[in-house]
Amino acid sequence: MTSPHKSTLRKSLRSALSHKRLADQLLDIIQDAQTKWNTTSAKIAADSAVALDIDYSGGDTTAFDFDAKGTLAQHSATLRKSLRSALSHKWLADETIDAIEEFQTALNTLHAKLDAEAGTLNDTDYVSTLGLTPIDADAEGVSAQHKVSMRTSMKSALSHSRLADQILDGVSNLQSTFNTALAVLDGTSIAVEAAPVTVIDPDAS
Repeated sequence: MTSPHKSTLRKSLRSALSHKRLADQLLDIIQDAQTKWNTTSAKIAADSAVALDIDYSGGDTTAFDFDAKGTLAQHSATLRKSLRSALSHKWLADETIDAIEEFQTALNTLHAKLDAEAGTLNDTDYVSTLGLTPIDADAEGVSAQHKVSMRTSMKSALSHSRLADQILDGVSNLQSTFNTALAVLDGTSIAVEAAPVTVIDPDAS
């Protein structure tokens, strides 16, 4: 008998959501954001506070629009609506999607801001202008109908504990690590080690 976790994340999410395109795009978007952040993080660490490169925007991530309609007849609904339907949980879908979108926007804005520094690092408003509110996957829900945590809700919706953990922790770690880097930038000292996150591999067993 096959182990319940021998399948790849991609195959597991396709099965859990009953929606191949939605599963693929969600995993690929998270993976892309993680990879782009690791590149940015390493680049910041390699630069010095007085000799920043001005080509950060070359590492922009493609900000995905979860509210744009699909182009195919069978997938004309937005991915937001599709995820709400697949999870049977509007709040959970929205929180997950919004966290990803906010990170993408903040990362691209950070790139533009670093490039605008023109080789210096004088601004000290990185946290105040770009700081994110990381999702707390284990916090109790904010409303009466959503008293359980996002993690519990996601595990229930997907019927797959490991998959739920990797999606929520992947997004949350991105947000938290990003905020830590902003605080370092505000301190005008970037002689620190890169702070990479673990990139999910949707096709690994």
